[in-house]
Amino acid sequence: MADDKPERVCMVAEGRKKIHSTWKDGREMVEEFDAKTAELVLRKTRKPTVMGGEGKWEFEVGAPPKDFNPSSDLLAPSCENPIFCRKDTKEEFQWRIRNLPYDKSVFSVTVDHQTQQIVVRTSIKKYFKRIDIPDMARLKLQLEDGRMTWKHEFNTLIISYTKPPQVLQFELATRAEAERNALKFNIPTGGQQLMNN
Repeated sequence: MADDKPERVCMVAEGRKKIHSTWKDGREMVEEFDAKTAELVLRKTRKPTVMGGEGKWEFEVGAPPKDFNPSSDLLAPSCENPIFCRKDTKEEFQWRIRNLPYDKSVFSVTVDHQTQQIVVRTSIKKYFKRIDIPDMARLKLQLEDGRMTWKHEFNTLIISYTKPPQVLQFELATRAEAERNALKFNIPTGGQQLMNN
């Protein structure tokens, strides 16, 4: 719907093209692309709280910054715990789960067609995770078994899902629209903010 189109601000800073989208209902999305390869490096979304305050950022792609403060936080996450992170390529959605020191034979990675999620589990009951693909849900696309592959090496499980043509077209159109319609800013390294007319 035309009324649901966001207002976008586009800027280039520190080697990344950043697009900040804001909807009328207060929803926000921040996407960062590598300025040279155009690959998506980070995507985070948030929506207002019930009381109208700013919600918490949810990271779809990339990882949140580490904000552990040793002077105020009593416990830090163990560096041996599994670390889950999504990092897409141009052609694939991709997830990496580090610190899984088990044999490849114990892993099962399947598509749950009822919930439209990718499910990771081990036969030794050491790890279980459900993975959503918001990009597919936004376009109302169903997951297909044949598009998913996975491998396990160096204690890391790598799951890839080939993007359907509809997703590739949508991503291309969204970036092109942001380029055309967004307010454009260029922030030189260590310099002041400049506006391009």
